[in-house]
Amino acid sequence: MAVANQVLWNINNEYRKRLSQAQTLLNLLEQLLLMQGDARQEHTLAALAYVREQIDLMNEEHRRWRHQFYYESLDTRRMVQDSRAIDRALARFSRMRTDQERRLQDICNLVYDLPRPDTHLTTVPTGDLWTMTQYALRDLLTFDHYLSEMNPVSH
Repeated sequence: MAVANQVLWNINNEYRKRLSQAQTLLNLLEQLLLMQGDARQEHTLAALAYVREQIDLMNEEHRRWRHQFYYESLDTRRMVQDSRAIDRALARFSRMRTDQERRLQDICNLVYDLPRPDTHLTTVPTGDLWTMTQYALRDLLTFDHYLSEMNPVSH
């Protein structure tokens, strides 16, 4: 696989993975807090619902990008191979990321400013959902660091 093809493939897969992780953790955290039925968590739940909606929108934008620029056709779902198509897909991804980065910064700030729920409410066998959700959102926000590490020559 050529370098540009590999870069495009890695970008798509890693970004999709990070979006999915954030979606999953937000859904779990929201459900866990809803199950507790604590009225003091209403503000937090409303904020988490907003954040989840924003991540869902970003996921949909990423899906549209894949359908319009990443795949040669929706029928085959084969990644573009032509160098011009790869460059176009990378450029469009960069624009999409720039737009999403502003929103991600806002939602990260929102979540970090929320009062932290009691750890007894957010702890699960794999760790603390509150902290894991914050890390997942930060991983999305800092996706450009992944790009820099993946292709240090271009940055």
